[in-house]
Amino acid sequence: MIRWSHSERDVDLPAPLREHAVACEPIAAGASTALLERLVLPGGRRLVCKHVTADLDWMMRATHDTGRAAELWVSGAMDRLPKTIDPALVRIEDGWWLYMDEVHFHPAGTRFTRGDVRRVLDALAAMHEEFWEEPVPGLCSLHDLLSLAAPRTVAQYEGWFADFVQAGWETFADVVSRDVADAVLALLDDPTPLVRELESHGTTLVHADAHFGNAVLLPDRLVLIDWTLAAQAPPAVDFVWLLDQSSTLIDATLDDVVEDFLRAERGRVTAAMLDHACLAELVVAGWQVRHWVDREDRPVQEASLERFVARARRAL
Repeated sequence: MIRWSHSERDVDLPAPLREHAVACEPIAAGASTALLERLVLPGGRRLVCKHVTADLDWMMRATHDTGRAAELWVSGAMDRLPKTIDPALVRIEDGWWLYMDEVHFHPAGTRFTRGDVRRVLDALAAMHEEFWEEPVPGLCSLHDLLSLAAPRTVAQYEGWFADFVQAGWETFADVVSRDVADAVLALLDDPTPLVRELESHGTTLVHADAHFGNAVLLPDRLVLIDWTLAAQAPPAVDFVWLLDQSSTLIDATLDDVVEDFLRAERGRVTAAMLDHACLAELVVAGWQVRHWVDREDRPVQEASLERFVARARRAL
């Protein structure tokens, strides 16, 4: 029944874990439709359970995922993660039931220093170095990653998210300069040219969803969960996603953060790679401009967007 178990965390735990819980509470999975539950075991230990199955998760179906978040661990690939990255995983059971320690994320409003971000970048860079230029079976392809939020993709899956994304792309076309907006919308239809450019810079294992909604900084490590979109991509893909999703939480200049990223990657990243990654970020997440278009911090968000647009324009 047990396919993989973490020796330090899985001590005297019954199997199957879910059937031995004394309490079970559903957890919202955000844009994903995956099944997430909070379990309380006899004795009070709390775990989070995720059922990794494409039958429930549209993102898995959209990225041709047969159980990536579990298979990477069962295959042994994730045993090679640097010690500075902790996935919080306790056990995987047949049928791809994943059990993780409950992670207590940073409270809303937490600010992160340049040193904090440097630690995140160093941890990710150690992972990028370990898997540099090594094809890892089962990872999300760049083509699928860039197509995940394309209108033609989300239109296949009915629900509020598809409508939200479609409206977001309409807002994007109104907010972003016409030359870049048109190019991004064209790449949503066919990302092949951008995939080719990104892969030419060299690829590695990237988390592809590293931000402070999935990550917690502890004194000795970075706890990083949700590996569903782990991809074969250039290191800059991790960086631009972190920057895009968390830039308003960071007390450091953009130039400082970019400098720390380049230093951490030790020559694996070029300016051209970063430019193409910024273009890729607009393809993956440009629709999210709808999140901030009516917010008080719109000027800050627009300034951040313009930095991505400027580098994307260079890539084009």
